[in-house]
Amino acid sequence: MDNLTESQILPSLLPNINNISSTLDASAVSATAHATAHIALFNLSHMALIVLPLLFVTNLLTALWKNHKFALFARSSKCQPVREASNPIPMPWSLNRKYEVYRASVRGDLFEGHFSRKYGRYGNTHAIVSPLTRSQKGINTVEPENIQCVLATKFDDYKRPEFRSLAAQPMLLPGLFTTDGPIWAHWRGMVRPQFTRKRFDANVADSERHMQLVFKAFGTEGDGGWVEDVNLLDHLYRLTMDTATQFLFGQSAETQTAELVRRGLLPKKAYKESHLDGFDSTFIKAGSYVGHRIKLSNMYWLFDGFEFRQACRDLYRMVDGYVGDVRAKGKAARGGAEIAEKPNTVIEEMEARGATQKDMVEQTMHLLVAGMDTSAAALGWVFAMLAAHPDTYAKLREQVVRTFGTEEKRLEEFNLETVKNCTYLQYCLLETLRLFPAGPINVREAIRDTVLPVGGGADGKSPVAVRKGARVQLGTYLTHRRKDIWGEDADEFRPERWEGRRRGWEFTPFSGGPQICVGQGYSMTQVGFVIARIAMRYDKIEPAEGSNNLKRSWMTVLTPGDGVRVRMHLASG
Repeated sequence: MDNLTESQILPSLLPNINNISSTLDASAVSATAHATAHIALFNLSHMALIVLPLLFVTNLLTALWKNHKFALFARSSKCQPVREASNPIPMPWSLNRKYEVYRASVRGDLFEGHFSRKYGRYGNTHAIVSPLTRSQKGINTVEPENIQCVLATKFDDYKRPEFRSLAAQPMLLPGLFTTDGPIWAHWRGMVRPQFTRKRFDANVADSERHMQLVFKAFGTEGDGGWVEDVNLLDHLYRLTMDTATQFLFGQSAETQTAELVRRGLLPKKAYKESHLDGFDSTFIKAGSYVGHRIKLSNMYWLFDGFEFRQACRDLYRMVDGYVGDVRAKGKAARGGAEIAEKPNTVIEEMEARGATQKDMVEQTMHLLVAGMDTSAAALGWVFAMLAAHPDTYAKLREQVVRTFGTEEKRLEEFNLETVKNCTYLQYCLLETLRLFPAGPINVREAIRDTVLPVGGGADGKSPVAVRKGARVQLGTYLTHRRKDIWGEDADEFRPERWEGRRRGWEFTPFSGGPQICVGQGYSMTQVGFVIARIAMRYDKIEPAEGSNNLKRSWMTVLTPGDGVRVRMHLASG
């Protein structure tokens, strides 16, 4: 080393010096970055300590100012305070209230238990308020005057809550039963022309073939003429699907035929391809998710999953195939000609107005759900009640036979007028709809500060102010069972109560006002026809052993949770 010159030593040391320098630089950069990160975190944490309280205080002051303005509105509108439902364990986003509703729903105790206790404790109209800001979040009411106000007289002050539409997706995309305003009016305008008396009568005549398939599906009678342990609800879903599609689209889904072929009760050659075969079971699967999502309100997204999404995809695949088939057959029947000036079906009406295949599929989903689900549920409850009240069934059958005859000897034809004039049949149907309305709760959201006519003050008779954004929950189920309106036997099935009684806003199974159910006439005629046809064929109907026909399940509609299992005796002669 001593013999090496400076020029020889420096080149050999340079790489090491460079490495050391790089290491020092990297360490410096790392230290600087580390320090910068700590400074950034320090600054963010300090900023959060400043900003978050500031936001909290700002929001609180804004809420208090809005409360003050709302109080001035209430005073100027001569409103009185309304009783508040207490919230003993306040939680963010009202999680405790949502859990209470969910738990009661799963137990089947939502209406007879949870809601009955609430109204019993806080009165026929009470408010839900924020525990922190004391802002009004909602009004719950079972007063007929308030129901009329929300659905009719002040209809323009309210809208359907957005969460209900979002909770129903993707099973039901925006359409007739989930929207308001121009979109709702657009689709209702397409559907409305099909609901005429002439078409009701034609559909009842077409329905006889479907009833014969249902009777075959019930099975043969055993010893003594009894058909044992039939779950009526399964058959009623397929029946209402087949008759609703026949009515709306001019082409039955033929789901009952497909089921009979599968069970070997019809030869394979009788099978007609049904794009909607299996729709009922898939719908029930998807609908159970939607029911729970709606009960979670704005937190609907918590209840989701692959099964739900797949069921929705399957439903749309079925409906898309069905609508495409209906359109193709309609075009072939017209020989390729343009649609007539007066379309014969909903699909033709949509085509004539320029709707796309996608539009038709999405709106058909709404119509299928309404046509199948609500009618099947109503029929299920009717026969659950009749099976539990043999004397009522005997009285009903006597009038049905006197009016329409027997299986072997027919008298009057079925149509809207004859079904409507069979008074005791109507009483039985109305009484069932009173006890088990398809929509047991109706919810609207105020789009401006407004007023309900009753519910305020110590006696509950004064007007009540409703704050913009508050949801008004109309408790149809409990309104239908108020003893001060319907008598001490309000919870009992007694069709005779309808004799001489006029229907008012205390009875709203089809909602009311501008958004009253467009299919009310169709449903009453079709359901009445099915009741009469079963009464003509079977002279006795009883609950099957071990059945629980009165379990309440509220998903998309209020339906018998464990089906309707009965045994029926074939009439002779």
